[in-house]
Amino acid sequence: MDFFIKKNATLPTIKVKVVKDGRSDFVHLYQYLNDSDIFFSMVDVTTGIPKIVSAPCTTQLIENTQDNTTEYYVNFQFTQRETGQEGRYKGSFMIQNEQGDLVLPLTEDLYINIQDSIMETDFCC
Repeated sequence: MDFFIKKNATLPTIKVKVVKDGRSDFVHLYQYLNDSDIFFSMVDVTTGIPKIVSAPCTTQLIENTQDNTTEYYVNFQFTQRETGQEGRYKGSFMIQNEQGDLVLPLTEDLYINIQDSIMETDFCC
């Protein structure tokens, strides 16, 4: 899965749907996520150098009353410093609680593409 953001931008946020894999107790998943700390990390795919290490994330619950379904999302918003360098990065989410650490399973690898921007971001007086 590819995510695109402009250089020095803070929006859009990364919003990743938590996978219903059939192995987890999905009914208690949101409580598990709320009782945990969730972090985002991002590594440059060319150099292997981490760009973001364990930045905090938020969770979101979306209930669809029309078909009586519930979806869970993990969200991360970049800072300008984190998007200051163009490149391609691989992202991952880590869930930490008293039971240990768990890498959030995704259906496919998450790649963040930071692209050049035509906007001038350094404003001077």
